[in-house]
Amino acid sequence: MKPSLWVFWFGQFMEFFTPYMLEYFDVQVYDRTGKNTKIIDVWARGVPLEQAAACDFVLLGYPAWYIEPLVKDISSFVQPGVVVFDICSVKTPAVEAMLGYLPKNCHIIGTHPIFWPQSGKNGITWLKMTFSNIRSDTQVFADFMSLFRDNMNLQVFEMTAQEHDRQMAYIQWITHFIWRAITELSIPNSPIATESYLHLQEVGEMVWSDSEALFLSIQKDNPFTEDIRATLMKELGWLQKLIQDNS
Repeated sequence: MKPSLWVFWFGQFMEFFTPYMLEYFDVQVYDRTGKNTKIIDVWARGVPLEQAAACDFVLLGYPAWYIEPLVKDISSFVQPGVVVFDICSVKTPAVEAMLGYLPKNCHIIGTHPIFWPQSGKNGITWLKMTFSNIRSDTQVFADFMSLFRDNMNLQVFEMTAQEHDRQMAYIQWITHFIWRAITELSIPNSPIATESYLHLQEVGEMVWSDSEALFLSIQKDNPFTEDIRATLMKELGWLQKLIQDNS
């Protein structure tokens, strides 16, 4: 019998990822927005809050900025021994909220699937996912991580929430920030485009479908992005001055 998994919120990513989870979990979904049609489309079951809370695993599908009010709402329903994990792109604020409000007798694991429907359109084999043991038995954490590594064939990386956010402040923040700015230029296709220009367009295609909520979470919730943003703006100003001084 498959373990039961409660998915709290059926957003764009979970609509994509749930078919993969169904092979290993009995997926049950609670979504306040009432996306029942989409839930049925991927064969997961929409259930009320009280029923979902009795599951073996609880997946928090909201962005980091909403995790705190979410865990406040559900904390009284989470049963002892349940594994609670998030999929936030920014870990630090989500971890603080989960530690602050979830019962002390549940396991807490931080995860981040580093892919999106666009990057996973040809399947998720060998894509990347991070894991942070926030408050879990060593064996429970190891078994949970091996499910994604050995069964779903993902590349898994264990790291602290702080180290995750420190690395993502460069990896994810720069990609989304620069491309959002470039989209305002409406860069055209061209038969004489260079390879580097084509690669830039490919990056745009991968992040174009990302939600505004994801973009804002990456920009605002990661505690390490502010210094990087200030440095980038300084360097852009320096480049502008270099061009003006040599005109």
